[in-house]
Amino acid sequence: MSDKKKKPAAGKSVAGTTNSGKNIPNKSKKEIEKKKAEAAKQAQRVQEERLKAERERAKKSEDIRKRREKQKAKDEKNEKKVLGKEKRSSELKKLAELFKKVWAKVSYYTSKEFLGSFNYTRIILFVVLPIVVLVFGISVLTHATVFNVPSEIRNYEFNGRIESSVIAKESAFNSQQQNVFIETLDAKGSGKFDFYINSSIPVGDNGEIEELCFGNPNEEDYVLVATVFDKEGEVLYRSLGIESEKEINEVKLFKEVAYGTHRVKVAVNAYDKETNKKIGTKYAHVKLSVGVDEDVR
Repeated sequence: MSDKKKKPAAGKSVAGTTNSGKNIPNKSKKEIEKKKAEAAKQAQRVQEERLKAERERAKKSEDIRKRREKQKAKDEKNEKKVLGKEKRSSELKKLAELFKKVWAKVSYYTSKEFLGSFNYTRIILFVVLPIVVLVFGISVLTHATVFNVPSEIRNYEFNGRIESSVIAKESAFNSQQQNVFIETLDAKGSGKFDFYINSSIPVGDNGEIEELCFGNPNEEDYVLVATVFDKEGEVLYRSLGIESEKEINEVKLFKEVAYGTHRVKVAVNAYDKETNKKIGTKYAHVKLSVGVDEDVR
């Protein structure tokens, strides 16, 4: 009996240990899962780096776009300034030439050579009459606003109050578009400043205006105050100060206006931003359309 070989017990190897063959698949499965987890983490890191790179590229592109827009606005502003100077220089040159011609005529017709002929008809026709016409023309051009804008509006004292950034926003139009609006409006009065406003303004039932386009395109630090008034001179609306390169689009009238289309005037006073001293007055005709469909121009 003692010579017989002992059979290994169930579940044990010849050496008497547990059957390790059953642990091999479990060990391989854990290694595979570990590798998958590492691969997933690596893929996630790659994806995060890719998204980060895309965000950085997008940010750089946005920065470049903003710089270009800023430079474009600056170039347009400089161009507008140069054009304004050239325009003023041209106007002064034309005025100087006109004055030179008029002075030459006046000098001749008041000279001893001309007056020595004692031709009173010629004196009246060529001296007195031109002087009267010239004085009358200058008076009309200079005082046009006196007859079209009431004195209490024309002499309005600016107290320095400026429209908030919520009301007066950066203009959405470039200098070229602003110049088109200014030329189309053809405002009369002082030539020292400009403004633009849509000539047809739709008004809501409650007096609210949501499609206004009143802007201050001046390069100088002029503050504009706009006053809308009817043919009786009653003020329908008055803004606070509008700074340069600002525009207002939504306002509310001070009083109710009857349904229909009303032809009114808008008077704009310009003031020096630092001293609040009045620079000049301009006015233009506009239409208020209450409950009437009108094209906004």
